[in-house]
Amino acid sequence: MAAKKKLCEQYDLPNIPCGRWGITKSYNRTTLLKGMLWTVFSKYIRERDSELPCITCNLQVDEKHAGHYAPVGGNNIEMCFDEENVNGECPTCNADFDGWHLVPMRKNLVAKYGEETVAGIDQRVSRMNTVKWEEEDFVTRIRKYTD
Repeated sequence: MAAKKKLCEQYDLPNIPCGRWGITKSYNRTTLLKGMLWTVFSKYIRERDSELPCITCNLQVDEKHAGHYAPVGGNNIEMCFDEENVNGECPTCNADFDGWHLVPMRKNLVAKYGEETVAGIDQRVSRMNTVKWEEEDFVTRIRKYTD
């Protein structure tokens, strides 16, 4: 993939696989960077929470996903890569798309971070801010999680 190689050379980044974004035929520079960031960010979350139980069901599992509390659909990129919004979650809980897991997850997030922090997440996501990151924003965060 020539576009990704060019990005890595331009910003002196390692050749990080693209996860979740930047893997379709309609990729662009931003989706490539977003995919690279997701790869290193989700790895960071899974390693950070490796010794902790699932943030939702409290079961200790060997393999965790990086699960979101607040939804990240649309343009809410800041919530997608927010370290307090994303926590180690077992694959079963992370696969729930009906929302049943959010009640126990919120309770456990309050225990982990405090009510004020979780209320802040709720408040930020309710504002539905549309933020556009520039390439440098992605690169800065990629470097943060690869250093």
